[in-house]
Amino acid sequence: MSLAPGDHICALYRGQEERDQLITPFFADGLHEGQACVFLAPEREGRAFRDRLAMSMPEGRLACAELQVKPPEESYLQNGTFDGDSMLDLLYSWSHGTFAEGNSNLARLAADMSWAQSLVRPAFTDELIRYEARATRWLRAYPQIGICMYDLDKFGGDVIIPLVKAHPRVWLNGMVVENPYYMGPDEVA
Repeated sequence: MSLAPGDHICALYRGQEERDQLITPFFADGLHEGQACVFLAPEREGRAFRDRLAMSMPEGRLACAELQVKPPEESYLQNGTFDGDSMLDLLYSWSHGTFAEGNSNLARLAADMSWAQSLVRPAFTDELIRYEARATRWLRAYPQIGICMYDLDKFGGDVIIPLVKAHPRVWLNGMVVENPYYMGPDEVA
């Protein structure tokens, strides 16, 4: 799989096992190269993923300790609700700090978006789509790769189709492809 700094990818999968199969090599490669790696996922799932990742890496637990896990309450749902502007402020601040310190030449982030399932309503979905479209600007502002992961068992076409359009690249069945339906931040209503 060919990924480059600035990539904003919508990964579609079914179930936690397939999610983990997709992002394990993504994070393993980054940790092996000493890159900053962040997994936005519920703490319990993040710890379990960190253990699975450790078993897949020659360096084991030592390298996996470098994987930061941030639960939705510390990221997407900081004040108990989703605010795309606040989330982008948090992400810009994290990137600025990460690269200003010179500790990494590339950052890798993956976000399990399952936290959003219970919030899906038209107004929320519109805000999430606007956020995803603007996240491309953030990812391109620093040397980083971002993967937004949507479980097809949790989200229907009414959510997935517009969200896919907010990502320049799509990852499906192990393949990352350019998205011919991509609508940039200025095109998303």
